[in-house]
Amino acid sequence: KAGYIDVGLTIENNAYVHHTLATIIGDQKLVGIISDFDDTLIISEVTDKMELAKNTLFKNYKQRVLVPGMLERFRKILSKNPNDTPSTLFILSGSPQQLFTPIEGFLDFHHFPKHTLILKKAHGDNKDPLTDQFTYKTEKIERLIRLYPHMRWFMFGDSGEKDREVYRHFKEKYPDKVMNYYIRDVVSGEIKEYNKI
Repeated sequence: KAGYIDVGLTIENNAYVHHTLATIIGDQKLVGIISDFDDTLIISEVTDKMELAKNTLFKNYKQRVLVPGMLERFRKILSKNPNDTPSTLFILSGSPQQLFTPIEGFLDFHHFPKHTLILKKAHGDNKDPLTDQFTYKTEKIERLIRLYPHMRWFMFGDSGEKDREVYRHFKEKYPDKVMNYYIRDVVSGEIKEYNKI
């Protein structure tokens, strides 16, 4: 049955996490969103490591700044799905799993739709690539596209790292599945839309 399920997880260092997961089944032609987090939804200044550290370590989620307009874009896209459809928003971040709680706090504080949050496993077995963002994100997105073959995707990222290259790769590979992708310029704040290969 499609809907939501509450789960409790114990992760590394015996940290306990509670999360609500969406269960999406069937062959409905739904629209979904895959979005980066840092400098796409929240001002982090990833390209300036000193400012990134200040933003991440010395500000709580209530002090962090939301990127203007993104939440409204997400709501407009997701409104294309039937009202009883579980949220098809997937937030794919290069941040480590240890930042789960502050990221979730920020998203909840700003009333983002329910979502699946995918973070990087930086330690232990089967860890994700630490610095290779292209490989990390392409592996995760490929899995989502194969898992939901009837989904039509909108992708959001920023110019700070590899989002443009990653999304262009998937637009070329799956032109009928990837509708548009959007890249926020980290300097000007302008958001550009790309819908062609």
